[in-house]
Amino acid sequence: MTNTLLHVLAWTSGSLVSAELLGYWLHRLLHSGVIGFLSRNHMRHHLVLYGPLQEQRSNEYQDATNDDAVALGNIGVEWLIPAALLIAGALWLFHIFHVPWPYQLIYFTVTLGWSFLMFSWLHDVMHVEEIWLAHNRWLNRWFLSARNLHDIHHFALNDHGLMDKNFGIGFFVLDRIFGTFAVKPQQFNNVGFRAAQQRFRFVLCEVKKPIRESFERP
Repeated sequence: MTNTLLHVLAWTSGSLVSAELLGYWLHRLLHSGVIGFLSRNHMRHHLVLYGPLQEQRSNEYQDATNDDAVALGNIGVEWLIPAALLIAGALWLFHIFHVPWPYQLIYFTVTLGWSFLMFSWLHDVMHVEEIWLAHNRWLNRWFLSARNLHDIHHFALNDHGLMDKNFGIGFFVLDRIFGTFAVKPQQFNNVGFRAAQQRFRFVLCEVKKPIRESFERP
C-alpha cells in the first residue's frame, strides 16, 4: 500500500513537471516564428489583441482564435498539433517500456489538466479586468505577481523582434533555470518592435487597417 502511494505521488509530481516543461518550450517555439502557421494565432494575441503598446486587460478575454480556424474552445491549432504529437510520442514510449495503464492514466490526466489550467484558463483570465483571483484573500498576492510577470512577457522585446522573457504562466521556475526570467519591465525597445512587425508580418497582413493602426507606435 505504501509503495503504491509513493508511486502515485511520484507519477503525479513527474506529470506536473512534465506539463510545465513541455508548456514552457512550446510557448518559446510559438514565439520564435520558426513554424509560421503555428505562431500565427499566438502572435496575433501578442501583436494585435494585447500588443506591447496596448492595455493588457479588457472586460472579457479577446480570443486570438479566428472564427474560421481549427480550435478546441479557445485552444488554437498552434497548441493542438504539438499536443497531439506529444501524446502520440508518450503513448509510444509507455508501450515500449510496458508502463501499467493506471500510471498512464495519471500522467495524461495530470499533464493535460495542468496544461489546460495554466496555459489556457489562467492565461486567459490574466487578461480580464476585475477577475476574482485578484481579490481573493489567499490567492491574490500570487496571482497579481504572476500577472505582472506575464505583462512583462507581453512588453519585453529583444532587438530581433522576439518576446523572450517570462514564458511561464502561474510559475516561473523554468524561466529562472533557462535564463528567461525578468522581474522588472525594460525600457520600450523601438528597434525590437519594428523587427517584430517585420518578422511576423504574416500576422499583421491579415488584420484590417483600422485595427492595425491602433497598435502601431507613433
